[in-house]
Amino acid sequence: MDNPGTVYFFTGLSGAGKTTVGGLFYRRLKSTKPNVVYLDGDEIRLAFGEDVGYTHEERLRWAGRIFRVCKLLSDQGIDVICCSIAMFDTVRRWNREHIPNYKEIYIRVKKETLIQRNQKGLYTAGHNVVGVDLPFDEPKSPDLILQNDGDRTPLELVEEVERKFYPNIVENPIDNTAYWNQYYHNQICSTQPSPFAQYVSTLVEPGKTLVDLGCGNGRDALFFAGQGLDVLAIDLSRAAIDQLNQNSVDHARFLCGDFIASDAHKPDSYDYAYSRFTIHAINQKQETMLLQAMFRALKPGGKFFVEVRSVNDPLYGKGKAVERNAFFYDNHYRRFIVRDELVHAFEHCGFRVEYAKEQTGFAPYGNDDPPVIRIVAVKP
Repeated sequence: MDNPGTVYFFTGLSGAGKTTVGGLFYRRLKSTKPNVVYLDGDEIRLAFGEDVGYTHEERLRWAGRIFRVCKLLSDQGIDVICCSIAMFDTVRRWNREHIPNYKEIYIRVKKETLIQRNQKGLYTAGHNVVGVDLPFDEPKSPDLILQNDGDRTPLELVEEVERKFYPNIVENPIDNTAYWNQYYHNQICSTQPSPFAQYVSTLVEPGKTLVDLGCGNGRDALFFAGQGLDVLAIDLSRAAIDQLNQNSVDHARFLCGDFIASDAHKPDSYDYAYSRFTIHAINQKQETMLLQAMFRALKPGGKFFVEVRSVNDPLYGKGKAVERNAFFYDNHYRRFIVRDELVHAFEHCGFRVEYAKEQTGFAPYGNDDPPVIRIVAVKP
């Protein structure tokens, strides 16, 4: 098949957290890529009728069976999350040689931690236990090692997996970096705060934290900082961020990076998230990832402010169609949004939408005054 799926293999000793971390990763990936299956070692044994025992040879044969199933599924374009000890180097070598898109995640745990957890009583019984009286071939070259001794939550571990394999999770991510680097280098954008920023300023409290997602030349971020907010502004354009970092600004930090998957998005870290004319610059799957990231990163009661182009914009349909409601025109990508669909996307992620309106007058620019969508969503 031209586009095989990816096999994400979570390995580690019993009690390491394979099922917990791998299962959470599966649930989150499933929300953006429906064509995903989850295979857990213990559940597969039940499904296959446990016709293979636990001797060395039987374990080896069983591991081979699991990954032949993984290959069969991935060859048909299906992503697979597989959680199993699969204790043999020979099995992992087979995986790399025969599965084109193979990602190995080793969940490593100290022995004393495993003994404290003592899942299923294995580590006190100590009989026929991998890592106790049976050898475990520790992975020599995994794609990612997650140390899981209890100092990080399962969500934090999964977020590390997502950051590592982000290109595999979001297919064909939109990248307008070159266009915007030139745009901001030419300094043709207004430096005055946008009407949307002025509107949002009436809804926020000084002293709170705000993340500006795709800040561009920073005009709104600087405005919010001047209003007494503690602002983190993120943009992929190195030209824009370098210009902003030439001068120190009280209450404002500027970071060059992906505003969707930034390491700065820690759980419960922002009071407000702000996105003006950025959601229509990313594709549908990236939008879902962004909404999920902000739902985690906002504090309870935090608000997400969005202004975005509508399918009723006069630019809709111009240029080359690249996907549903999305076109490449004037040297960059635009995706036009259906208001009710965006509202549903917010609600699906757990937000409560308290304001959603589409009209002209929100974002006039020169002689243009297209209808745009404004949304205010709250994390309960």
